Amino acid sequence: MELFADQVWQMSYGERAAIEGLLAVVEPSLAIEIGTAEGASLRRIAARSTEVHSFDLVAPQLDLPDNVTLHGGDSHELLPRLLAELAQAGRNVDFVLVDGDHSAEGVRRDVEDLLASPAISRTVIVAHDSGNETVRAGLDAVAYGAWPKVAHVDLDFVPGHLGAERFPGELWYGLGLIVVDATRPAYFQPGPVQRERHHGGQVLALARDAIAAGGPPTPALEAANARIAALERQVAERDGEIEHHRALWQALMASPSWRLTAPLRLAKRLASRR
Repeated sequence: MELFADQVWQMSYGERAAIEGLLAVVEPSLAIEIGTAEGASLRRIAARSTEVHSFDLVAPQLDLPDNVTLHGGDSHELLPRLLAELAQAGRNVDFVLVDGDHSAEGVRRDVEDLLASPAISRTVIVAHDSGNETVRAGLDAVAYGAWPKVAHVDLDFVPGHLGAERFPGELWYGLGLIVVDATRPAYFQPGPVQRERHHGGQVLALARDAIAAGGPPTPALEAANARIAALERQVAERDGEIEHHRALWQALMASPSWRLTAPLRLAKRLASRR
């Protein structure tokens, strides 16, 4: 299959399958890629999208379909301009792949530029190399809860890898998933960030340190257990908050005032879609 035979595509087979599956479900009319590289991901996105805009510091010389527009330059300058134009035209971006600037600050800026735009209203955003410590730091720095339209964030959607023969001791790969839905009822909903599992990158980092130590890492194991216990306490606290907000939401939904104002809310939603 072409999906797995491509020798240029710098993604694992699991990442390729995940990207292809998301594109098949979303069926983008308009898509954006940050980080063109050799165009392997871009070709797959273009094959399933009506229109694609791809950004890289230097626009590569590639044989690409007519539905692709390449933008050469700094995405931190060019992306907000394009998003402003799309928002002005009332257009929505359906799919975004973030795989450009791999510095923590660069990743954070790319994601925040996307979330700040009205053109990102019903959008699936995928961030590559979310298993890398620097990239993950940038993704973790984004205040996703500041945008009510952010419905779901799973930064370990596809877990990263700990390098062995190639890039030994380095953490790479991984896909983070950010789902944006401006039509969702955001009030009293739990936060969008997935907290049901331990951070995959942290687990891989502990494994890397244990391998580097060359033996039973008693201090590292104690530190890991302490960290896991702390994370479990955080999860328990979040669960309590979620149950509290769910009770508030149910009480609100059952109130007479909520039922009386239902026609007004429906009219507002219908008006916003015109």
